[in-house]
Amino acid sequence: MEGCCSMDRKDPMIALSTSWKSSRVDNGEALIEAVLGFKVTGVELEYRITGKMFHQMRTLLKRSGLAIVSIHNYFPAPTDEKGLKPGGDMLSLSNPDRDKRNLAVKKTMGTFEAANDLEAPVVVLHCGFVEMEAEIQALHHYYTSGRIQSPEAKQFIKEKKFLLAGRKGRHLDCLLFSLERLSVAAERLGITIALENRYYYRELPGPEDFGLIFSRLDGAPLGYWHDTGHAHANEVLGWIPEGMLLEKFENRLVGTHLHDARGLEDHLPPGSGEIDFSRVLACLKPGTPRVLELEPGTPDQEVESAIEYLTKMGFADPPNETAS
Repeated sequence: MEGCCSMDRKDPMIALSTSWKSSRVDNGEALIEAVLGFKVTGVELEYRITGKMFHQMRTLLKRSGLAIVSIHNYFPAPTDEKGLKPGGDMLSLSNPDRDKRNLAVKKTMGTFEAANDLEAPVVVLHCGFVEMEAEIQALHHYYTSGRIQSPEAKQFIKEKKFLLAGRKGRHLDCLLFSLERLSVAAERLGITIALENRYYYRELPGPEDFGLIFSRLDGAPLGYWHDTGHAHANEVLGWIPEGMLLEKFENRLVGTHLHDARGLEDHLPPGSGEIDFSRVLACLKPGTPRVLELEPGTPDQEVESAIEYLTKMGFADPPNETAS
């Protein structure tokens, strides 16, 4: 998998996720025009974009010169399913209910087809969650009250990890089944499936699941997608050691969502929080997508400042002298 997402481009590569704007406009061409207003050479299209918006933006996308470095499942937002709100978690690839899981696979296949049409090399997946008594608010309260290092908090985390391990099996089996089916389609279409590290501890894949998935599906077009803010949240909660995810899965890294965090608050402009982005930069190979993914509604001036910050840090690729 090493280098599977490299792109032979001579220009620097910082991409902007449409996340900051897509829920605030209802016209796809206007959305791409907004992206073109920044000094970026790539874009990630994501799950807030409707089929109507996708149709509107297609022509401009084709002639814009923007590299579509990744697409975030589910895309375009499936609006034909009643009762489902567009989002990365609207359907679960690890759902034990076969019909619901098959629907998730079907809609993900639709994202793959869109990625193939747009020549996007990577599709980023959320993969569902484990059904359990998570008590997320209680865990977060230990942090916000300054007691995350207390014996009580450590015991709470120990108990939740034990409960999670006991409940995870069938969900992980279902996820593996879904990924096996999806991998066949991805290979046929020349797409890499990117498994994103998640914010909430009961979401899949968990930190200990990536290695198992890569081992069980060895040879499949699967990689690790590192989300900086999600990793930071789990580190400050004491759920994972600092830097663990990049250390373990650097060799499987196929892309990044770059955003800053202050404590548990993430999707902030890089340079405004607590994350040391130099550690992320050190793990990136030339051509690895680095996508700025900001909170919906982030002011354009803050988007521009974030791009400048990342550029000064060196997140734009050096020119590829071997590209023709």
